[in-house]
Amino acid sequence: MNAALRDLEYRALNKVVPVRIFKGMTAVLENADAALFDSGAFALRIATHEELYAASAHPDWAEELPRSFLDVALAKGDECVGVFDGARLASIGWYARSSTAISKSLVIEFDPAWTYMYKGYSLPAYRGKRLHGIGMTFAIKHYTERGARGLISFVEFNNLKSLRSVERTGYRLFGDIYVVSLGGREVFWSSPGCRPYQFHVRRGHRG
Repeated sequence: MNAALRDLEYRALNKVVPVRIFKGMTAVLENADAALFDSGAFALRIATHEELYAASAHPDWAEELPRSFLDVALAKGDECVGVFDGARLASIGWYARSSTAISKSLVIEFDPAWTYMYKGYSLPAYRGKRLHGIGMTFAIKHYTERGARGLISFVEFNNLKSLRSVERTGYRLFGDIYVVSLGGREVFWSSPGCRPYQFHVRRGHRG
């Protein structure tokens, strides 16, 4: 489906009833794009707390890595795979082994046999270099070697560009989560494909 048409249909649906559709997906090591294991001149590692707080103080990262977010994520035990250009942080992806807030009111739950990937971002100057995919591929190998089955994540229904990108990286779709706003309350439903992954949302609060 054309990305513009898909987005138009999604927006039209939301004028009738406010709904968000999350497409669940997993990535396992054997499906990873082998080309993405080559990071070229970039260095990949689990970013240290010191590196992340230092990046947070830089204007390039102040919006994506505010101290308030770092305080919560790091205290929870989440980790950030950083792609570095020398000493400069160029791209990030966050990884969690426990339930994680996805908004002020929603928390994503999943089978802890998987590692949840979220909050991927590359600085504008580094876009087009597939750093997000390179970072995810590093993460698949890293967490698989530590006992995880692979990565689990989601993309919103109308984000066709990201859907195509993650499918090239090796992700496979398995089901959908629907969040519908009715009378000021959010109602959730997960498709049958989500059940083997215990993939669903619940009410919760960030922090």
